[in-house]
Amino acid sequence: MQKRFVSVLFVLVLLFISPISALTPPPSLESQVNSSNFIALAKLSNVKESKISSNSISVTASVEILKSLKGGKELPQKFDIAFLIFPELFGKWLKAAPQEGDYILFLIKKKVKDSKGVESEVISLYEPHPYAFREYNKQLEENILSLTKN
Repeated sequence: MQKRFVSVLFVLVLLFISPISALTPPPSLESQVNSSNFIALAKLSNVKESKISSNSISVTASVEILKSLKGGKELPQKFDIAFLIFPELFGKWLKAAPQEGDYILFLIKKKVKDSKGVESEVISLYEPHPYAFREYNKQLEENILSLTKN
């Protein structure tokens, strides 16, 4: 009987701890800079969010690139983004849509296939998406620029 109680308690503890351990730790700035194809100071505007379930939020926004910090030759000056937010998975990083304003935006090149199987490359938000945004400040910009020079 006691052995069964310990087993049940162990399972309950695992069930309680597993959502906490599912939180993805934020990447280091160096890792984020190295993994991104493009980094830019960007202005987010026209941010709209809609709740699509009790655990997820859909977000759309317009992006205007103010200054390229890495790989800016291929990056369009204006574009729209859309992504999902899962607040319970990413701790404090992105529990709601970002506010309109200036951000450092991390972007990657991603291969996609269309319905006919034709592969192409698109520019996408850094993954996981909550880590694609960092609120802008001059010190962060300087740190990123020093990391891109190394």
